[in-house]
Amino acid sequence: MIDPTTVDDPEVRTEQEYLNQAHQSLSAMRARAEALLHDLRSAGQPDLDYQAALAHRVAVLGESPRPLLFGRIDEEAGPSWHIGRRHVEDQLGDPVVVDWRAPISMPFYRARVEEALGLKRRRQVMVDRRQVIAVADDIFGDGHGELSGSRLRGGDALLAELERARTGEMLDIVATIQAEQDEIIRAPLDQLLSVQGGPGTGKTAVGLHRAAFLLYNHPPLTRDGVLVLGPSRAFLRYISQVLPSLGEEAVVQSTVADLAPRLKVRAQDPIDVRRLKGDPRMALLLAAALHHRRRVLEDDVTLRARSARCELSALEVNDLCASIADRPAPYKAGRLALRSRLIGLARQKLRAAGRIEADEPWFERELPASDGFRTLLDFLWPSISPTALVSELLTSADPLMRCATGILAEVEWRSLLRTRGKRIGTQAWTNDDLPLLDEAEYLINGRTRTYGHVVVDEAQDLSPMQFRMVARRAPDGSLTVLGDLAQATGAWSYATWDDILQHLPAAAPAVHAELTLGYRAPGQILDLASKLLPVAAPNVQPTRSIRQGRREPRVWEVDAQHLLAESEREAIGLAHEGLLVGLVVAAEHLAGMTALVKDRDEVGLLDRDGMTRGVTVVDATAAKGLEFDAVVVVEPAAIAGDDARGLRLLYVAMTRPIQHLSVVHAAPLPALLLT
Repeated sequence: MIDPTTVDDPEVRTEQEYLNQAHQSLSAMRARAEALLHDLRSAGQPDLDYQAALAHRVAVLGESPRPLLFGRIDEEAGPSWHIGRRHVEDQLGDPVVVDWRAPISMPFYRARVEEALGLKRRRQVMVDRRQVIAVADDIFGDGHGELSGSRLRGGDALLAELERARTGEMLDIVATIQAEQDEIIRAPLDQLLSVQGGPGTGKTAVGLHRAAFLLYNHPPLTRDGVLVLGPSRAFLRYISQVLPSLGEEAVVQSTVADLAPRLKVRAQDPIDVRRLKGDPRMALLLAAALHHRRRVLEDDVTLRARSARCELSALEVNDLCASIADRPAPYKAGRLALRSRLIGLARQKLRAAGRIEADEPWFERELPASDGFRTLLDFLWPSISPTALVSELLTSADPLMRCATGILAEVEWRSLLRTRGKRIGTQAWTNDDLPLLDEAEYLINGRTRTYGHVVVDEAQDLSPMQFRMVARRAPDGSLTVLGDLAQATGAWSYATWDDILQHLPAAAPAVHAELTLGYRAPGQILDLASKLLPVAAPNVQPTRSIRQGRREPRVWEVDAQHLLAESEREAIGLAHEGLLVGLVVAAEHLAGMTALVKDRDEVGLLDRDGMTRGVTVVDATAAKGLEFDAVVVVEPAAIAGDDARGLRLLYVAMTRPIQHLSVVHAAPLPALLLT
């Protein structure tokens, strides 16, 4: 504990005393939970679920390196409340610290001069390792009109957080959430909420904190689950500690690709094929493929079980199949229904003919096991796995042509064809096949885990078929979909958010929100990168930064033969200043840069090392959502290519730093950067 008597400032001293009390209360809460758990185990308490819940409570009551509290609100009516990361109570059960997600905490984030929300004071308490460093007050009421309604809440704390060196892991932002962010975080559960946010607006943090808020305020979500979808596994590693640091572990974090049936991706499709495989018409194509697998019986058929024989007419069998096919059910369920109905039809005929008794149990076993019955069922409604369905469709011209009629043009379906592998698992599966496999899994088996709420980050890069994957996981339509249309670098891009929302369920009201202020990237960096937007994303307004950086972006030209070496030297120099550095390269330079830095202990590779080294080499296509103190962008022209998609990729690369941007080039810069 910090001795408050050593603190000169009386307000800081007061808050230090209170912080010490809060930590003592938290320790007492943990001790009470540990004692109860010990007593239950000693008494042989058989309720293992209760014991597990209590053990989890003991764990979450442990101390965290993050500040326990960060603010205080004084209401006009008299009470004061300290706001923190978790609820803390005293021996009597009275609150010592109020959880930031509780309704009573909302004015801390939303109060303004124009609308004080019942407050007379809002205090930001800046804490470092259990020590109160400073306090900053906003005083509301008459005589304090100098506070602007657009003023940043907790500006000093926010700027201090931005100047803090990155660690390679995203941290929570509960102490510095701004009003426009808080409105999104606390939005109702039963919404399809779309959020447009440029670089540095905190949209990723907003999505994660919204998940934590919803879990706290809607307990059934702990049972139903919350799914958080990110663009890459590297991104998921980067954000992995945010929700646990807020005490929330009932969250599944995944990429969209990892939701699909597991197959080894061995190839990459050309961009036109990627776009076609992402088209919603592929769902119709797969449904047609299943439809064409079912066949019509041409002749009557005879079934046998022991000495009993019955003849089924082609007409009645086909009518039976048609009645089942007309029902909205998975393909496998339809096959099971047909099996049951065929047994029932045969039993009915044999009973009518007096060939079996009504209660003979052997018939149910032996008829479906007979060769004739199995042959009939497999002819009418063949069994098929999702992987086999997609594989056969993409490697067989005649079936593909038949299924594509009225859905795809000839040039389109021919572009889908590829060579069949010796085994399904060794085929040249691509990332864009995974949504097809997921669709096939749903059409055949109808099994998909669902969640009470789904958060989708970097949604602008998902194809319509991937959005169908998301929609199946959120049948009630409760989603938070975040992205930036200006950062769309996938095979699909969208001009407006309405273009995205049409691919998501309409079960809940659709609400759109925008984050307009850049809290993280400095103004000089955003101003330079935003020069790309008129061509890269003409419908998107540039993000406005709240601050100017300490230094201007550095842009310089080098000889082509020294491009990689100079870029590496710049990155290592910045790392020696104590900065976490991203060294962002085009795909064509990745192998060369990897070879150049292989003996450098301070340089890591994103896929191999995460962001644990002073410098991390990052393929530009993997930079989305990541954040560094400084970024060195290598050869912008190679990243940008010759289309708007490439310019958006360059925009992503240039907006990753929190403090400094360096641009090293040998080829001429894209013309837009020179304006």
